[in-house]
Amino acid sequence: MSAANFALILCPDASFSVIEWPRSANLSTLYSEIGCTSIAVVDLSSEVSMRLDDEGMLKNSPINHPAMLLYSISAPIHQAYHGTAVFTGGPDARGNTKGLTLDRCHALLKLAGIEVPKVPDSRTS
Repeated sequence: MSAANFALILCPDASFSVIEWPRSANLSTLYSEIGCTSIAVVDLSSEVSMRLDDEGMLKNSPINHPAMLLYSISAPIHQAYHGTAVFTGGPDARGNTKGLTLDRCHALLKLAGIEVPKVPDSRTS
């Protein structure tokens, strides 16, 4: 299994990227990825958290249907989630946000119905 040092950035149009999640990640890392100054945290489990622009609806950001689908797996949907979502691991014993493994990023994308092409293994001669 790959090391747990990544975050999944999931946009409303189902485009995505995977970034390195630095051990010293702070709010500025999230603000930069989401493009906002106020973050809402939604825990999907003890191992996965979703972060979004807390003012996304007020800014008329598009609804993030893939993020809502992932949320619906853990709880009934009670509101729409707007804008870009960042998925990370849950908190560690000190309360710091952990990263995700690449395997977990792939599993989240699969659960959201987003197909990810398999990257072939490197060839050796």
